[in-house]
Amino acid sequence: MLKINKPNFFIVGAPKCGTTALYSYLSGHPDIGMSKDKEPNFFAGDVVGHQRNSATLTQYLSNFSRATGKRRIGEASTTYLASRSAPKEILDFNPSAQIIVMVRSPIDVIHSMHSQKLFNGTEHITRFELAIDSQETRYWRAGPFRGEPVLRPHYREITRFSEQIQRYFDAFGKERVHVILYDDFAKAPGIAYENVLSFLRLRSYKRSNFEIINENKRVRFPALQNWLMYPYKLLRPIGYVSPALWRGIRDIARRLNYVYESRSAIEAGFRQRLAIEYAPDVRNLEMLLGVNLDHWLACPSPVVSNPEGALLQFRLGGPTGS
Repeated sequence: MLKINKPNFFIVGAPKCGTTALYSYLSGHPDIGMSKDKEPNFFAGDVVGHQRNSATLTQYLSNFSRATGKRRIGEASTTYLASRSAPKEILDFNPSAQIIVMVRSPIDVIHSMHSQKLFNGTEHITRFELAIDSQETRYWRAGPFRGEPVLRPHYREITRFSEQIQRYFDAFGKERVHVILYDDFAKAPGIAYENVLSFLRLRSYKRSNFEIINENKRVRFPALQNWLMYPYKLLRPIGYVSPALWRGIRDIARRLNYVYESRSAIEAGFRQRLAIEYAPDVRNLEMLLGVNLDHWLACPSPVVSNPEGALLQFRLGGPTGS
């Protein structure tokens, strides 16, 4: 009888908070089996709908076919934190599951997300201040959902951290929810990694390094980027004959089509407005976690050349919100 591997821990951190790096680090542990693709989004149907990378249970479980014999099996989907239904659905799916949450300053999250959305073609408003306030519907410019509205939470919906984390505390109990502040993760990824292993009750496992790549990028030619994201008809036969050759051609073209650069600083007055707006939620989060987060609301924010800290770039199986 075929054994079904079910995940028993879930990384539900907000986008742009280090989830991709943690996914990578944990993938290298001999006792852990991570999902084949990051961001299955299976339990976030209320916010992603049919645009989930894994829309059926069969698709979802296929992500863990290679995890047989692992003590811990996990996945990482950044849509789970904003989802109201995900905590209960995950709990019903696996009542003994453990949860890892990753968060950072909500202002930095939406700033970084705007840059990422411009890069992956799901945002067309280039000016950050206008994009954040706009309620205009965004549309997929490429891929299987081309022409459809982008089903993803709005910038502000993604960053209601105190109520989002409270939902997981209520569903799982605080002892089964491990919260990582991005500030600590970026400063000392090795310590954060070992703390996660301890939370999962796994043996320590020394890594040779904690790679820092995938710096903030800007696309040179958006139309070409949209075309390269998916194997379109012209080059699809190459993918059939030699998937490795197709990936090589695509990856080279992608690298030539973007440049690494720091994001422009948020206009001081707008950042101050955001700090005032987010202050109540940040204070609620301080009380919930028992930490001081004054620096999240500080103005102005320094420009960082690699604001994603330890995020790694992965070839994903479909459109994601990360």
